[in-house]
Amino acid sequence: MNNKAQLLLVSGLLMSITLIAVTASISHSVNIGKHQGERHDLTPVISSIEQSFPLALEYEVDNAGNGITLSVSFDNVADDFETALISRGYSSAFTLVSADEDGGTHTFAYSYTITDGTMSVEINKSITF
Repeated sequence: MNNKAQLLLVSGLLMSITLIAVTASISHSVNIGKHQGERHDLTPVISSIEQSFPLALEYEVDNAGNGITLSVSFDNVADDFETALISRGYSSAFTLVSADEDGGTHTFAYSYTITDGTMSVEINKSITF
């Protein structure tokens, strides 16, 4: 075989290897990109829930009609939050553990789970107002 043919063969082989490496690298980057970014940072959503949920629950309890139990008030607020989070692409579930009233002081123990399809966080909370 002459030198030009060998050079052409080696050149084609190197181009094929380079093309395979670049394709694999791009595919890997695209797959990683699907699992990164601000969408998968649940911190802002959790902060919003931590600030807003207790206030909404207190407002709901203070403005509940006669015969409305604390658990119904909790369920109403939880449904509102779950609906709002779903519209933003997050799945959530609020679970009431206990609700007590003692002389006008209300104490709620609950947990909530929030997920964006990739990450999931469960938080236990207790509030008194």
